[in-house]
Amino acid sequence: MERQQANIESLRLAPETLDLQRAELLKQRAPSSAFSVLLLLALFSVVLTFSVPILDVAIWAGVAAAMIGLTLALPARYEKGGLTLANAKEYLALHTLSAAGTGLAWGLGAIWLADPTSDISIYTTGIMLLSLTLGGISPQSAYRRSYVALASAALLPYAGWVFLSAEWPLNTAGVGLVFAYAFFMSSSARVEIATRDALAVKQNQALMEELRRQRDALQKVSEEKTRFLAATSHDLAQPLHAQGFFLAALREKTKEQAQLDLIAKIEESWRGLGNLLDGLIDVSRLDAGAIVPDLRETDAGVLAARIADEFSAVAAGKGVALALQTERAIAMTDPILIGRILRNLISNAIKFTHQGGRVSLTVASAEGGAEITVEDTGIGIPPSQQEAVFDEYVQLGNRERNREKGLGLGLSIVRRLAELLDIRLSLVSAPGRGTRFTLLLPGAGDASGETGDAPGRATASHAKVSAVCVLIIDDEDAIRSGMSTVLSSWGCEVLSAASGQDAVALLDRTDRVPDVLIVDQRLGAAETGLAAIERLREELNDDVRAIMMTGDISTEAEESANLRILHKPVEPEFLHRLLEEIAAGKAEAEPA
Repeated sequence: MERQQANIESLRLAPETLDLQRAELLKQRAPSSAFSVLLLLALFSVVLTFSVPILDVAIWAGVAAAMIGLTLALPARYEKGGLTLANAKEYLALHTLSAAGTGLAWGLGAIWLADPTSDISIYTTGIMLLSLTLGGISPQSAYRRSYVALASAALLPYAGWVFLSAEWPLNTAGVGLVFAYAFFMSSSARVEIATRDALAVKQNQALMEELRRQRDALQKVSEEKTRFLAATSHDLAQPLHAQGFFLAALREKTKEQAQLDLIAKIEESWRGLGNLLDGLIDVSRLDAGAIVPDLRETDAGVLAARIADEFSAVAAGKGVALALQTERAIAMTDPILIGRILRNLISNAIKFTHQGGRVSLTVASAEGGAEITVEDTGIGIPPSQQEAVFDEYVQLGNRERNREKGLGLGLSIVRRLAELLDIRLSLVSAPGRGTRFTLLLPGAGDASGETGDAPGRATASHAKVSAVCVLIIDDEDAIRSGMSTVLSSWGCEVLSAASGQDAVALLDRTDRVPDVLIVDQRLGAAETGLAAIERLREELNDDVRAIMMTGDISTEAEESANLRILHKPVEPEFLHRLLEEIAAGKAEAEPA
């Protein structure tokens, strides 16, 4: 009810604005109103000459015409500076005085010209005044005080004069004029309300149009930002992607500890740049609606255990204990996107927990789904800032804007992904007492089906990749060179080509069949990575597994069992884990 009342109040015009619009409407109507009164004046001047001396008619007509001139002169006074909020009240007051003067000129003139003993004279002057006041309802409706002044000055003195001066039953005409006056007052009130509502609607339409214009401008800015990031993300990701593999290759060839320490620092800086780019791209992809969740039955416990393993080294390096407590909990969610949420939360928890602290990751069944809790003993978040931390570029513990601590996009991405996946996200925190994030994932219904993260996958991390044959397709020499060097150092057999056509030609010259294709999304000559993958699968007559790498915000391709999409820059260690899974699958498929 309160909200509805607030909406009604928002549609009402402010008094100052209403006065200005009334004044503008009266000013616009002044010429047509004066013309109408002038016609009435001419008509009744002719009619009155049949019963009234012409000189008397001429004097009355002159006074009435002077009032018409005054009605036209008033708007001209405000022509130069125009009507404003400051002078609107003044204009309305002067207009009311002008209307009262016009009414008196007609009403007192009718008394002067009429003969109280003549039915025709009373009838003629009465009709004259009724015509003036009735015709004034519409043009004067913008400001009712002006109409009240006009009708009161014209009708009431004349009605009283007829009632007192004429004899029975002619004097009853005065009573009739009073009833007519009351009717005109009621009608003018309704017309004023309708006019005021029309002004309010017009004003609201103007406001809505302005809001639409501002919305379109904001949408245009947002679209331009998305296009800019889409155009630049690929070019920014490419060199970072190549650098990661060159650093990995350099580490493989370096033995001295001092040099390894230096490489570790370079890798840390490279990883920070990659995280910044990932955050910007993720936000832009979410804004552009380019992320469509692939909901499947997922064992949240297995998924959380795998992600916790990724952070075990980071937590140990900082001296933070990373505790894991999970159970089988099946949820209907996107394992890739929920993984992104958990990585952001765990990364933040470790980042803001001092040495000797503790980060706990807990998974339990709840409400038919899964409840995941990430809790730390870190610096905590003040209650007044617990909503703001989910905004973009907000970092409570990074006033100096240290880029190693990110851009403040992690929790913004977490909230957006949680909304996308219909996950209930809650936060409990206090300064100096740590923070707890709780995720309630929707249930999967029948939990007996196959899950998106089968437990068998966990054993893949123990597989070797030396038996894997990899075909790299990328149109940039630096990326092919860096990836080939790293994959060869891992023991993989590596084939590389610059395009799908070159890859087909290469396979025609060798008897090797690749176990996995690693393909860039953008290839030369407008060739897409997806087209190259399909072409090679047809050539090999096999649905060979493929990894497509992209630096774009969005891609038309969708992940499947045999197609994985990775956004650049890709961590070499992450690629190694994927190849381990492929190697494990290959080993299981081969006969003993």
